[in-house]
Amino acid sequence: GPAYDTNPIYKTFEIERKIIATMNFPTLSVIFLSALSAVSAGPAYDTNIPLPKCAKFKTINFQGDAQIVDTDGSGAGQTAGDMAIGEVYAGISGLGNNNGFTGVNAQFKSVCVVTKDQSFPFTSPTCFYEFEFGFCRPLLYALPDKLEKQYLRRSEVIPEEKVLAVINEIERGGRRGRRTQERDEVKNATDIVPKNEDQDEELIEAIQLTAEFAEFSKLNQAVVDQLCPAYGCFIPFYICRQGGFTAHGSGPDHIEITGGTYDLFGAFGQIITPTPFNPGTYSPVPPSLVGTSIEMNIEICYYEKNRFPYIF
Repeated sequence: GPAYDTNPIYKTFEIERKIIATMNFPTLSVIFLSALSAVSAGPAYDTNIPLPKCAKFKTINFQGDAQIVDTDGSGAGQTAGDMAIGEVYAGISGLGNNNGFTGVNAQFKSVCVVTKDQSFPFTSPTCFYEFEFGFCRPLLYALPDKLEKQYLRRSEVIPEEKVLAVINEIERGGRRGRRTQERDEVKNATDIVPKNEDQDEELIEAIQLTAEFAEFSKLNQAVVDQLCPAYGCFIPFYICRQGGFTAHGSGPDHIEITGGTYDLFGAFGQIITPTPFNPGTYSPVPPSLVGTSIEMNIEICYYEKNRFPYIF
């Protein structure tokens, strides 16, 4: 359940507080009072706070260039306010398969700001990061050893959302028996989504719902019963998350993950830099650092929201 207090006393207090505020400002319109009455009937906000999930990724090496901005034009050493701006730091290793995940992709942009006047050796600036990050993992873990994966067009595969909705229902104690309506309607994958003949359509790895698949575990059997009791349908082998998150910090301390969007909604966690920042080579025109690199171990948590609630 939600982690905050949903006691009606709190809501009543809120309503009374707003009424007092209205009395203190008599110029407020009747529209506000109408809105207030709507609030008293029930909260206008979403009270569903999903649970967090966490994932750890081994070292990813990022490489990019950073333009140096001499903010005060002093031309000497580093002074407060000088910046190094990296538009794109792309992951060059540690991608693909990483710590049980697959399809790992990552890049970031950064702005690093010098916080005090200094000369060599320089201390670490404070840096702000915007990451684009994605990863995948198998949709189901109980799979026969000889299960064959196939690459199919997305329109030939039951959507991830539909499969996950069924798994969520099962794991939360929903019905496990065969659904008569679906047994009548579901014959093969083309009965679930229209087949798209576009040859440029994305291909994804898929597995077929067969009797062998169903017999391998109780969960598998329940999934087949509800999605494809006549067998023959295909479901995605992987489900993927793709989103963005922000972070900030100063080396050599860990970098703090401070928020996220899309499939990484509400992200928090930390980034560990196991090796020192590699400054690459200096280029005077324009002033920049070329071929810089940094290694990062990402430990990220996010909320079960958006396309894939409850699991993954």
